[in-house]
Amino acid sequence: MFRIALFFLIGISANAQIHGIVKDSISGQPIPYVNIWVENGNIGATSEQDGSFRIGATQTDKLVFSAVGYQSKTVKTSNTTIVNLQESVRQLDEVQVSVKRPEATKTIEIGGSKEIAHTYLSGATPWIYAKFFPSDSLYAATPFIKNAIVFTKSNIRNATFKLRIFSVSDEGFPENDLIGEDIVVSVKKGWEKNTIDLTKFHLTVPDNGIFIGYEWMIIAKNKYVMKYKNLEGKMEQFDTYAPVVVCNPVDAVNTFHFIGGKWYKKQPSKQGSEDTGKITEPAINLTLTN
Repeated sequence: MFRIALFFLIGISANAQIHGIVKDSISGQPIPYVNIWVENGNIGATSEQDGSFRIGATQTDKLVFSAVGYQSKTVKTSNTTIVNLQESVRQLDEVQVSVKRPEATKTIEIGGSKEIAHTYLSGATPWIYAKFFPSDSLYAATPFIKNAIVFTKSNIRNATFKLRIFSVSDEGFPENDLIGEDIVVSVKKGWEKNTIDLTKFHLTVPDNGIFIGYEWMIIAKNKYVMKYKNLEGKMEQFDTYAPVVVCNPVDAVNTFHFIGGKWYKKQPSKQGSEDTGKITEPAINLTLTN
């Protein structure tokens, strides 16, 4: 039987439902799939296809809006009827190359992840789980990133998640998006090994490494009711969102998560009051090619 960890807080019903719409500051077009958080909190949301969103927050809270290709913005909840985001100015990073490479003849898979019986639920929060891939001289013969491989489990058909690709800051945390567009992945029901083609982006692994992130999308099409037995054996249920990411227990601290508008390094899990020494990282691999 697979294990499930719940990544959310119960009891936010006391907060008011703040709603609004996110738009491009120049075109006025709605921006879908924006990652939205209560600043420094554990409550979040994702904008729908039409840019609309709802989030439980108080009138004194501030909301953090983050979207691929746009500058992050922090707004008071009293000013969220329409939130305009400005496009970010992207500079060509060393990870981006423009030369046309020959047809691939060699590939390797890195990351060491596999499908095992351990998953994480998001509840109703748009967590981003990012796994670090260091550079290695062994990759010299296969420097280009061909695919990202992500293991998921979904209780519904055609649920979607967002793949994020980040540069590495001087402090070793995820920093800037290396791709200026959303990579939205639709998954099948059940356990699935998803292979995402990244060849068109001409990515390499920089000298200081790269982060590959899994972002939950808290949108209507992904919502379903989770049923479970409590400690007393009684059936209970709550709303959550598919798909869930498979996680692997590892020794190295290569995992970071995005909460409340900030990145945090994942800490070892616990059994009772004792640290296990194991980190749960998202089951993500990369295929490298020449």
